[in-house]
Amino acid sequence: MRVEVAVVGGGVIGALAAYELAKRGVPVLLLDAEKPGAATRASAGMLAPHPEGLSGGLLEAGLYGLARYPELLAELKERGYEVEAGFSGAWVAALSPGEKEGWVAEAPVPYPVRGALGARRFPGGYVHPRRLREALLEVFQALGGVYRRAEVEGVAQGRLLLGGEEVEARRILLAVGAWGGRFGLKVRPLKGEALLLRGEAPPGPLFAGEGYVLPREGGVYVGATAREGWKEGVDLFGLRWLADYAHERFPSLEGAGVLGTVWGYRPVGELFVGEVEEGIYAAVGHGRNGVLLAPWTAKRLLELLGVADDAA
Repeated sequence: MRVEVAVVGGGVIGALAAYELAKRGVPVLLLDAEKPGAATRASAGMLAPHPEGLSGGLLEAGLYGLARYPELLAELKERGYEVEAGFSGAWVAALSPGEKEGWVAEAPVPYPVRGALGARRFPGGYVHPRRLREALLEVFQALGGVYRRAEVEGVAQGRLLLGGEEVEARRILLAVGAWGGRFGLKVRPLKGEALLLRGEAPPGPLFAGEGYVLPREGGVYVGATAREGWKEGVDLFGLRWLADYAHERFPSLEGAGVLGTVWGYRPVGELFVGEVEEGIYAAVGHGRNGVLLAPWTAKRLLELLGVADDAA
């Protein structure tokens, strides 16, 4: 099999890059192993550049992503796919005089937070990552892109090995998340666990202390733990931390019904979007900001591939 571009990894970053290429008429094969723990399926989808503490070039990349999402979601909606999202802002609740001064948190808190001394609203919002991925994959395929569930065992210049099958690709994009180490990329897994509860949600992402809450499917997403290693699933330690945090910090969630839990491996390491060797490109190290930085990453990859950003 021979293709123009092969994208390895079908999370939000890989799916968005594949969609943007297909939209511009580039033949693309998108490969995803659909492994348990893929970050996109558990991600909060926060679009909160300032509360996340980004600065310099990363802040610019995050602001680009925040500005791009309404347009992207409108494109998907035109093709029949509506994705849960909101852009009313992102808040930080100050829990100490030092935080209040540091964040200049003089506004009222938009949601009950025990111990809050004030809040600050920043430009921001959220998007449902799993729904976004599903929409991108559907539209990608409608545009002529090819999606295959397959695990890539190795890559070399112009070639990919898939369980005995060899695929030729003029250019290869690696968007493999926490599994980047298998391809010699400097990234490691940091597991995040989150809790989904029934109840009234804040209007957008709200950071308070060591965690945060935001809307998700008519309920509340409560996150998140940060734990090293490849241990799968949500365990009792993680569940207890999440339950205690929600119960103790947010009065309206006391006794809230549990809708479920999610978990995934954040790809932690130095952010790298560039050429690894001739014809092979990688996008790794996005940490917990993969959804926020995905539009900038896709734009950068298109530039590296020489595909005009404004092409039809």
